[in-house]
Amino acid sequence: MSPKLSTTSALNYAVSQLATRGGAILVAAYAAYQIATQVVIQSLFVGVLGSSLDAAQLSQAYPLAVGLPTTVSAVLTVAVVLAGTALGVVAMRALYEDIDAVPTADHTRRLVRTVGVLFVVSVIVFVATTIGFVFLVLPGLFLAVSLVFAALVVAVEDAGIGESLKRSWELASGNRLRLFLLGVVVVIGSGLAGVVGTLFGGVGPLVSALLTSVVSGLVSLFSVAVLVGAYRQLAGEDGVETSVAA
Repeated sequence: MSPKLSTTSALNYAVSQLATRGGAILVAAYAAYQIATQVVIQSLFVGVLGSSLDAAQLSQAYPLAVGLPTTVSAVLTVAVVLAGTALGVVAMRALYEDIDAVPTADHTRRLVRTVGVLFVVSVIVFVATTIGFVFLVLPGLFLAVSLVFAALVVAVEDAGIGESLKRSWELASGNRLRLFLLGVVVVIGSGLAGVVGTLFGGVGPLVSALLTSVVSGLVSLFSVAVLVGAYRQLAGEDGVETSVAA
């Protein structure tokens, strides 16, 4: 009989992990990554749309853009995607174990191979859930919940592509409704946090963009931490509610 997921325990685990010194380091890393990503992407958009909008419109819509050639922005966009995947791997491993020692050799083990596998798994999950949503909403939700742990299994268990998909399916079995409700809670919380950026829109587009990036980084990391908390429960780990690195 599979363990039953406690949404409260998963949320508490996330809060307890991010409240540590290592958690603060990860929050800062995620915030910096989100800002860097927006700089690169907005620079790419300005390079592509520069001829169709005037300078005032560009500065208003893309306040974090810098003067980069379109080709350079495109290459950097690919680089930030790979960097974000690597950061996600380190974060998942640290949130799972030894967060206050981040980054350790264990957090960065076989990083290139893991990033490659994780990228492929993410594409498979995205395509599968998208097809499910296109035909009917419920199959898409079912697949999204069933495969929610695939990326985490790759990072924590060093699993391969097929193994990670199968393992995620097994972990979700018997807890899909609880996982769905946990996801709803996280999405609602993320939406409320996202309002923060809009509240400061009157200060100026640059400040609003920076604040939105920071909040987005925090929300993304919190979502990962919640997922790790849920994984620890369903994988039969001990100390789910109170496990925090000393």
